[in-house]
Amino acid sequence: MDERPMRDQGHAGGNTGGGTATLDQGRAMEQAKNAANQAVEQVKTTANQAMDQAKTIARNIGDQAAAAAADPAATAQDLARKATEAGDVLHRQGQRAGEYLTQNVNEYPLTALLIAGMVGYGLAYLIHSQSQGRSSFRAER
Repeated sequence: MDERPMRDQGHAGGNTGGGTATLDQGRAMEQAKNAANQAVEQVKTTANQAMDQAKTIARNIGDQAAAAAADPAATAQDLARKATEAGDVLHRQGQRAGEYLTQNVNEYPLTALLIAGMVGYGLAYLIHSQSQGRSSFRAER
């Protein structure tokens, strides 16, 4: 008669341990998702900053090109130098973004794989839905 309460207690204890492991896994997944979201946001921010700088540099070069019509030889050299500087700036920013991505992919490989899979699935879905729309359009004609 005393054996049943002992068995029930042991059984209940086993469930509690399993629940804790599941909670820990859930927390770990949530932290990985948060880290991945932060990484994606950082990459987006870096890319947007690079695009803004590229636009500014291109705008400046365009302004200078218009002003340089008076002295083409000196202006051409100046524009070439500034274009080289702009390319160097963009190259360094691209390197930093790549290093940041590499670090996060190495830190969270499963999350990176899941994100890459979701992006790939999304692109495939968009391409497939566009091709389906075109084929149905052709069928109606």
